[in-house]
Amino acid sequence: MLRNLYIRNFVLIEELNLDFNDGFSVFTGETGAGKSIFIDAINILIGGRFNTSMIRKDCDRTIIEGTFDADAEISARLSQMGLDDDALIITREFYSNGRTVSRINRRTVTATAIRDILTDCIDIHCQRDSQYLLNSKYHMALLDSYCHDEDLLEETAAKFREYTKLQKEYEELLNNEFNGAQLEVIQYQLNELTKLKLKAGEDEEIEQQLKLYQAKEKIRTLVEKTRDMFTGDEGILTRLYDFTRQKDSFSDFENIRDNVSNIVNSYYSINDDYDSIISYFDSDDISVEDIDSLNSRLYDLQRAKRKYSLDLNGLISLKKELENKLDSYSNREQRIKDLLKKCEISHQDYLKSAKKLSDLRRAESANLEKQVVEQLKDLNLENAVFKVGLSEGKETSRGNDDIEFMISMNKGQPLRALAQVASGGEMSRLMLGLKTVFSSLQGTRLIIFDEIDTGVSGYVAFNMGVKMKEISHRAQVFAVTHLAAVAAIADYHFRIEKTQNDTTTTDVVELDREARIRELAVLSSASVSEASLAAAEELLQKASLVK
Repeated sequence: MLRNLYIRNFVLIEELNLDFNDGFSVFTGETGAGKSIFIDAINILIGGRFNTSMIRKDCDRTIIEGTFDADAEISARLSQMGLDDDALIITREFYSNGRTVSRINRRTVTATAIRDILTDCIDIHCQRDSQYLLNSKYHMALLDSYCHDEDLLEETAAKFREYTKLQKEYEELLNNEFNGAQLEVIQYQLNELTKLKLKAGEDEEIEQQLKLYQAKEKIRTLVEKTRDMFTGDEGILTRLYDFTRQKDSFSDFENIRDNVSNIVNSYYSINDDYDSIISYFDSDDISVEDIDSLNSRLYDLQRAKRKYSLDLNGLISLKKELENKLDSYSNREQRIKDLLKKCEISHQDYLKSAKKLSDLRRAESANLEKQVVEQLKDLNLENAVFKVGLSEGKETSRGNDDIEFMISMNKGQPLRALAQVASGGEMSRLMLGLKTVFSSLQGTRLIIFDEIDTGVSGYVAFNMGVKMKEISHRAQVFAVTHLAAVAAIADYHFRIEKTQNDTTTTDVVELDREARIRELAVLSSASVSEASLAAAEELLQKASLVK
């Protein structure tokens, strides 16, 4: 998923530009070389917190940039944010004055937006991790992802929403008992609004009509002048009419016959237009009484709007609400009975769906327990017992189960919550076993293991590497390790090293086969000798057989 990582002026890193491939990549190096710095940089890139003390000495800013594959889901998330979805490039810049700039595909965004884009995509896990696998509040979601029945989950959630909606209505009605004074107020307000005979948009219609009448009144004198101009004794139409009566006098003059005809036609056209103008102003004539009536109606509406601080639509809604309240009181007892019956039916529907969900969880829990135990046996935890604790709990949209994963690492030990596992080595193997099962279900694209193999050695370490390799078939895997048995199994091997000249610098280099054998020899025996090199080559050969 992560194709390129660019880091500049971050703690001990001066400049770093790394390309990555799918599969299993491992990072090794001496204690203090800066392996944690490398992981911290990735964590900050994907939305983690930054402290200005992390800016390299004598520099004014840090840059961390990563280029990721944009699969269908990430492309959809980018599109929802209005961003290009051909690739995912995240850039974070941090300045010594405290200013921070975050970008996705060169567009400035918030750190929250970065976390939203990559939610569930990247999982950084260290030895004492206490994230979702250990937290019981996530165990239900993990089990449900294993059960893989989204339709049943949605059905249960929908029935829960319907039941809680009806329950709320029932409780509100049960507690909503009006006294005499409240009923009088409701009845008074309802009578007042009923008398108004409210009609949506009426106030705007009246205002528009009044404006039109006012505009007509302003040009009334012009209309009368127009009458005189066109139809008076010396008016335009009168004179043209006289001309039309004399048109035959010009009939002998062929050259001007068309001109005479045009004038006659103009008379009729002008006469029609004049009639339309005059008719418009003569029609719908309104009296002073009519205008007063409109103003009075508008005043009543405006007064009601001011009184209730609502517009006309709000007054209409208020009237309906008051009617419902009065109706609720009048038929309260019957409505309470009806709602109670609906609640009971809806609750039973929900419980049936919740039971189906619970039955599914119980059935799949047995399969999950068996699968996890098989993974733990591969990691030399032969006596481990993993159980899904499932009991009746609070009714929610996800059913009425309480779920918590329980573990017993050794014979004779009681089952305990995952977070109570004491041994660091046991915890590491438990987490790796669980991640092997759940990583594909979570949709995780990149899993980073930060020295979770501390406290183990030998073939157990080798088997941990095998598990990481298995996970890498479904997700890109990075592992910071100090164990040669884990490092040998990786597809790609990077060395994190510290150099000291004028200043101390951390660098990361990808190793070829020869350099890798030398690094494995150092990890195994802290020396480079013929014997250690031969052992390292043998280990690498053995690891190459792991698929």
